[in-house]
Amino acid sequence: DGQDLSNTPYKLGGSGFVEMGWIWETRLAKNSNFARINYGFSFQWNKLNVKDDLYFVQNDDQTTLEEFPDGLRKSQIRVTNLVVPVHFEFGPSTLKEYSNRVRYLNYSKFKFGIGGYAGVRLATQRYLRYKEDGNTVKDKSRRNFNASNFVYGLSAYVGFAQMSLYAKYDLNPLFKDQLVDQHNISLGLRFDLH
Repeated sequence: DGQDLSNTPYKLGGSGFVEMGWIWETRLAKNSNFARINYGFSFQWNKLNVKDDLYFVQNDDQTTLEEFPDGLRKSQIRVTNLVVPVHFEFGPSTLKEYSNRVRYLNYSKFKFGIGGYAGVRLATQRYLRYKEDGNTVKDKSRRNFNASNFVYGLSAYVGFAQMSLYAKYDLNPLFKDQLVDQHNISLGLRFDLH
C-alpha cells in the first residue's frame, strides 16, 4: 500500500522468469476445435535480483532483506517450482484428415488462453557476488528461505501461431509468515513448439 515500482528493492530489468514444460491439448466439443483445454507439467524459475547492497537473510520464520557489510556486485534469489498448468484455449483451427486419424491444426491461427497453475517448490537458492580482500567471492546458499512450499496462480496468453504474449500472477506469497506479502507477477513471450 502506498508503494510503486520505483520503490521496490528488486531490479526489474535484472529479475526474470522462465518456464519450460510439456502440454497436451484436448478439444471440448466433438466436432469443433475452437474451444480446447491445455494441460501438462512445467518447471518454473523465478529469479529476483536485489538492488542497493541488500541481500536475503533467513531469521527463524522470517526472511528479510538486510544491508550487506561490503558492496555487493550481485544479489539474487531463485525459486524453482514444478507446476501443473491448465488453460482453456480459444481460437480457430484447420481440419486435416488422414487415412486413420483426424487432426486440428492451429499453427498459423489466432489464439487466446486463460487458466492457472498449481504445484510445489523444488528449490530455493541465494546467490551473492562481492569483493573480499581484493578477491571476487561467489556465494551460493541452498535453503528454503521460508519460501512458500505450494505455488498456485493465474495465467493468460494471447497470440498468433507459435508465439504469444504471456502473463502470470502468483496468488501464493513468495515467502511464508512475512510482515508484507510479496507476489510474483511475470510478463513475457510464450513459444509453443509443435
